[in-house]
Amino acid sequence: MKKLIILIVCCFSSFLFSQNADKKTDFTIIEKGPIHPECNEAFSNSAIKRCLAEKISELISKEFNTDLALNLGLIGRQRINVSFRINQTGAVVNTKATGPHTSLEQEAIRVINLLPTFKPGHQRGEPVTVPYTIPIIFEVEAPKRPIERVTKKGSNNINQPDSFPVFRNCKENLRNDFLKECTTEKIIDFIKVSFDTELASNLFPQKQSTRFKVEFIVNKKGKIEQVSAKANHREIAAEAIRVLKRIPKFKKPGYSNGEAIDTPFSIMMTVHLQEF
Repeated sequence: MKKLIILIVCCFSSFLFSQNADKKTDFTIIEKGPIHPECNEAFSNSAIKRCLAEKISELISKEFNTDLALNLGLIGRQRINVSFRINQTGAVVNTKATGPHTSLEQEAIRVINLLPTFKPGHQRGEPVTVPYTIPIIFEVEAPKRPIERVTKKGSNNINQPDSFPVFRNCKENLRNDFLKECTTEKIIDFIKVSFDTELASNLFPQKQSTRFKVEFIVNKKGKIEQVSAKANHREIAAEAIRVLKRIPKFKKPGYSNGEAIDTPFSIMMTVHLQEF
């Protein structure tokens, strides 16, 4: 089932503006705000602001590519803070954005830069530059999971967790398959960085790499336990176990039906000795 995305756009402006490129002056209320070409300049200042906000919201709702969030595996409430200026000629300039992913930031900047040229804001009869800040907020719903087959008593099969364990530096709001990929990659990176490659080079001086298999469990508290390793030399297996036991506590353990669970891992590693 395709995830539902609801786009909510809230607009507000900050009336800190500059009368020239070097000097900035604070005003609580601007005499005449920038006017969107589809808004009536005969409106009151508050009506002009509302009209401008509506037009910006319409543009974002129409042009913002919400499928990007789906493709990135983001789930839940997302927020992108966008800032820009409408300068003394009415042009949109200095557009910036901060959000949960660079792709979403770039998309927000792209859409804001589609705004038309405005009639600039005025203070004391002079055109001024007016900065705006706009939060773009949208919700990504997780897909409904199919009902999993109940494992028969005594079977060694283990169902995948509803929420995979979260390694440090992995975002918690990723879709489960992306979260699994991130956590597994971070574990592999940790092993590669921590593994004693000098030991492996001494044991296998003619080889450029060594392979081994590691198995372990991330328990309900997010800690590694029941570590084992299989390798073509017992010292390599022992080194792999030593490294795994040094992995820090996970940000979150795996969850199933809202309860923390023990999550098994099995990873085949290749350490390239020439890289070190």
